[in-house]
Amino acid sequence: MKPKIEIIEEGRDYKIYYMHQDISGLELYDRAKAIERFVNNATKTLETLISNDLRHFLRRYGIIPYDGSEKSLEKAFLQLEQKGKDLVIIDRYYQIEDERVIALSPNQMTVIYENDDLIGCSMEVRIVDKEN
Repeated sequence: MKPKIEIIEEGRDYKIYYMHQDISGLELYDRAKAIERFVNNATKTLETLISNDLRHFLRRYGIIPYDGSEKSLEKAFLQLEQKGKDLVIIDRYYQIEDERVIALSPNQMTVIYENDDLIGCSMEVRIVDKEN
């Protein structure tokens, strides 16, 4: 079964993403391969989705990046900061430190066992008031 991405909560200034994959019924080897693909590949898909959505958040504040380059996004974030706002990306599972943690993906997402047959990760994008 392929990973699924859901938006579990959304508001004007935030969005919470949840990606999960059912690994029930897989033999030990196939389960290990599925987990490896989830950690190393599927999280990249979620990262791309979040990256694309960043532009939507910025547009809400009248900021339109010229392109997807790092330099263009840095300039857009600076404009957001000048408006007294900051954009934060939060790993919703970063505080979990028990046996449910499988791995930290290459793009810094904590992947956990939701239960014996479900693996997942969750990220939040939020625009907050800039702290002084």
